[in-house]
Amino acid sequence: MNYKILFPGFKERALTFSYDDGIRQDLTLVPLLKKYGFKGTFNLNSGKSGEEKFRTDIEGKEIDCSHLVLKDHVHLYDGMEVASHTYDHPFMNHLPYKEQYEEYKKDIEGLEKLFPTEIRGGAYPFGTYNEDTFRAEKENGLVYSRTTRSTYAFHRPYDYLLWHPTIHHNDPRLMETIDRFFLDEEELPILYIWGHAYEFALQHNFGIIDQIGEKMEGRDDVWYATNYEIYEYCTKAEKVLYYLNRDLKKHLFVNHSDLDVYVRTENGDRLLLKKGSVTPYECE
Repeated sequence: MNYKILFPGFKERALTFSYDDGIRQDLTLVPLLKKYGFKGTFNLNSGKSGEEKFRTDIEGKEIDCSHLVLKDHVHLYDGMEVASHTYDHPFMNHLPYKEQYEEYKKDIEGLEKLFPTEIRGGAYPFGTYNEDTFRAEKENGLVYSRTTRSTYAFHRPYDYLLWHPTIHHNDPRLMETIDRFFLDEEELPILYIWGHAYEFALQHNFGIIDQIGEKMEGRDDVWYATNYEIYEYCTKAEKVLYYLNRDLKKHLFVNHSDLDVYVRTENGDRLLLKKGSVTPYECE
């Protein structure tokens, strides 16, 4: 029998956001995401807290893009995920293993002292990494990390430490990509939008979030989730077992994980597979 795994709440697809650096434009971006019930992951550098930074916008004006003093904005990220972006935002592929390890260790320790969370993932500074980076992440307990390579696709990553996002929010193909996302029929499709909050300020286009919100308005088939929530659900749901017990003449679903998993059978029946359970299914 064929069946399809769905996201929590029997939702067909998932949307997630990822933004880097922990800068003052997060003060505008986070409330905008919350306005639509969106959730995302903010990758922070604890070693850059309060560091000043100015950039030039499309009109040639100087814009303050300084890093937030994180201890003063702990509750800004309530409802979002806080993740690692390394302590000091270096080019990781230029560092030996020991220094890469320390970049993650110091950042995770700093963030976990400030935020009531366990840091499980992150994003690569400048999109740089090598084999030592993967080793350093694993040794520090990270299970996923985002690159800067947009795929324009919606499939789950083959390797979560090389999680390529779907599209950058400034990409001119964003809206057509969202339209394609709603038509995608693969199992557990994910629309993963990424960027830096200061880019909205430089381009004067925070309204992009409203445009995304308008696209999502009235839909009940999209799960809004953080990066880690998607990682956790997908990796556990993929391990659901199905078999036909010929002696009992019953179809059985086995969910050994500690999360409820949602599926739809080829007959269109929706099944909630409770965590740690065996669920019988009778069909003609």
